[in-house]
Amino acid sequence: MKTRITAAPTLDEIETVKAGLRAYNKNFIPQNSFKELGIFIEDESGNKSGGLIGETVGNYLMIKYLWVDESLRGQDCGTHLIRQAEEEAMARGCRYALVDTFSFQARPFYERQGYACKMTLEEFIADIRPLPELEATHQRFYLTKKLG
Repeated sequence: MKTRITAAPTLDEIETVKAGLRAYNKNFIPQNSFKELGIFIEDESGNKSGGLIGETVGNYLMIKYLWVDESLRGQDCGTHLIRQAEEEAMARGCRYALVDTFSFQARPFYERQGYACKMTLEEFIADIRPLPELEATHQRFYLTKKLG
């Protein structure tokens, strides 16, 4: 047996690991517990200017990515995406939501949506800005919300 390290695993390699984990997990949780979720802001041609990618797992909505183009910020597009995701999650039987964000991203936004910070990872990643008056690292926050 040998190991191999790569900075660029192929989609097939990623799926092999996921399939192995899912095969183990099926002994403990229902097969259909993991469901992908995508909600997009699109123009008439299908060009995306925002979106939310997540999944529902058991009782949880797990928000993986939320992006709104600069041109749409301040127009409640992010709020609309979150609400749609939460509504879909509740329709799927979820009772809670989970999201993580960096200190330079959207913690205040999520808190305005009713999310509460449950965990902070200090010094998570370096800040590339060379200004001495700025923090040298960024934190990562994990926030949850009870749905309904």
